[in-house]
Formats: sequence, C-alpha cells, structure tokens
Amino acid sequence: MDVPLVDMLCEEPGRPAHPETFLSSQRGKNGLAPVTVGVDFPVCVVLPAGGSGERTGLQTPKQFCLLLGRPLISYTIRSFERVSWIHSIVVVVAKENMDLMTDIVGRFQHTKVRLVAGGSTRHRSICNGVMALAEEDEEQERENKVVIIHDAVRPFVEEEFLYHITVAAREHGASGAIRPLVSTVIATTSEGFLDHSLERAKYRASEMPQAFKFNIVHKAYQRCTEADFAFGTECLHLVLQYCATNAKLIEGPPTLWKELDIIPDVIGDNGGYLHKAWNFIQFFMNVSDLAQLETTFAAIEAARQTLLHPVVVIVVHLSNADRRAVEPAAFAELASTAKLRNILLYGVHVQQSKDAERWARSVAKVAELTSALIRERSEALVGQLLQA
Repeated sequence: MDVPLVDMLCEEPGRPAHPETFLSSQRGKNGLAPVTVGVDFPVCVVLPAGGSGERTGLQTPKQFCLLLGRPLISYTIRSFERVSWIHSIVVVVAKENMDLMTDIVGRFQHTKVRLVAGGSTRHRSICNGVMALAEEDEEQERENKVVIIHDAVRPFVEEEFLYHITVAAREHGASGAIRPLVSTVIATTSEGFLDHSLERAKYRASEMPQAFKFNIVHKAYQRCTEADFAFGTECLHLVLQYCATNAKLIEGPPTLWKELDIIPDVIGDNGGYLHKAWNFIQFFMNVSDLAQLETTFAAIEAARQTLLHPVVVIVVHLSNADRRAVEPAAFAELASTAKLRNILLYGVHVQQSKDAERWARSVAKVAELTSALIRERSEALVGQLLQA
C-alpha cells in the first residue's frame, strides 16, 4: 500500500484520537502520579491478534492494515517494547497469518516478541498466550510475574498508565482500565420494548489494558469452561469467578481507543462506519483535487458526527515531482467553509525523501504535529499548511 495522504480522525467528547502517543506535556494529566522508576519484578504482555476482520468488513484483518507504511500491530508492539521493564511480548496470531506476522517481526526489528498460534475465540487465544508463558519460567518466577493483556489494535498506550496498572495487579492480583460510559445502556423486554436504563454515573466501560498476577490468570484459564471459551469476553470476570480475585479498577486516559476503522471512503456502503466509529482513518491517494474533501465533509455531516463536538480532519500532503501541490488559498477557503459546519481542517506538508533517516524524521514530525492539532484544536491554525 502506498503511503497515505490523508489521516482523518473523528472525535467525540471523552474520546480523543491520537496518531501517536501523547506528547510529553500530556504526562500526568489522567490524575495519576508521574512515573520516574520501573518495577523490580518480571512483567510480560499477551497481545491477542487472531481477529479475521470479519466484523469490520475488511479484506485485511485490522491489525495488519498499514498506517504510514507500518502495520497497526507493529505500532502496538513498539509501544510495549519501548518500556524497559517489560521483558517479553507474546503475540497470539491465527495460524494462517503466522508467516505474515513472522515477516512483520523481522522487517520492523521487534526484539521482545514471541509468536503463538491463536484459538477459535478471543478467550482461547488469550489462554494460548498465557499457557505459552507458563512454559518459560520455573514456579518461583511465575509467582512474581505480572502479565498485561492488551488488544493488538490499540497502539496508543502510555508507560505511565502501564506502570499503574502493573503495580495495582501486583498488589491486588488483578487490575483493569475503565472509562466513563458515553452512551446510555438500556435493557429491553422479550417483546422488544424498553424495560429500563442504567444510570451512567454508576457504571463504567471496561477497557484495555488489564493486568494480572500470572498465577491467578493462569489458574483462571485452567478452570474455564467451554462456555467461557466460546462466549466470554471479560478477563477480569474470569479471575473473579474462578480465583475470587476482585480487580482494582483505574480510570484510563482518553487514548484508550474503543474503535479504530480504516476505510477507503465514507460514501456508499462504507457510510455506515461514520455512525459507529469513534475514530477512523481514511486514505486518499491524491488530495490536490479538494473536491474529494468536500465529498467527505458531506458524508460526515449526513452522519451527524459534528453536532456535539468538532470533527478534526488533517490532510497530510506528500510533495514530489509526480504529485501536484495543494493550493494554499483554495485550502484555506475550504477550511473556512468547513469550520462553519463544525469541521476543523488542518494541513501538513511533507517533502517525500528517498533517504530513510530523513524520511523517518519527517514521519515522526507528522505524528507530533497531528497529535498537537487534535489535542489543541487551535482555531488559529485552521486552514494552514504546516511543514513537517
């Protein structure tokens, strides 16, 4: 796949989207104390990555879709490999994708990764990962170990939050991330009528990552029933049910994305994604024709995503001899009209380079700029073409 020319990320209150991890200025803003040290016990990670992409309608499973030339799962792995006190990462992948995952590990030089074949369901895949870890250590080492379970398609995880989740698991046996409920949860009668609704203030959404003392989650999966493997979704519930371990729940940062969709367009059959996706990235192969953006804006408006919160659209334009540049005046005019529709349009201009080191710096700068633009929503920069 070519390098994407447009990254578009939609946001709703409490669910900001970031193309890279928060900048250093964001550390500590989730109410947790900043982290200055690591841990003195072994920590490992299990990443279930066996999804087929059937739910999203993608031909390529979501975890293998390319963003800026790198598969999504590689970004997730890199987030954990950067944490010095995490010793190993078990990636659980479907057997038919084992060769692809092996190639990704080698191509992007992941050094802490071990691959394990997945199962037919999410819980079976996690179980396979946990059992693989059990084979690595002696009983005494298992007693001290903490395992973090995270989703392969959630790359925006911060060391600060991982630290607090890990330490809480060590102290309480299990811990998990939570976020405020965005939608009201209702119960229906068997006839299809409203029964009752839950008071949102009393409930929270369970998110990833979750962490466990290894022996506890290992024992829970050893005691699982076939029904648990087939229909269960919540690891925290398993350790409560089979090990009487009540998890410590920690308010997670807004970078814990609930959903990421990668779609070729937002019209036709794909328009449905706009009604359910909190965050998505759309790829355009050429944005010199700004009419494509106008079509996208119309689709966003039709989905009514802009009513409560501005949608952030960031055009990343690659400049080379074969690609016509975006005209600044036309771009600024389009941004002005989009702003009236509660859509904030920004531009980032990148000079494409064949030099690998220079290109890597440019990509990092793009990530930094887009993160700042989404976080700040500066009206002064709407319509600007920033240089990366």
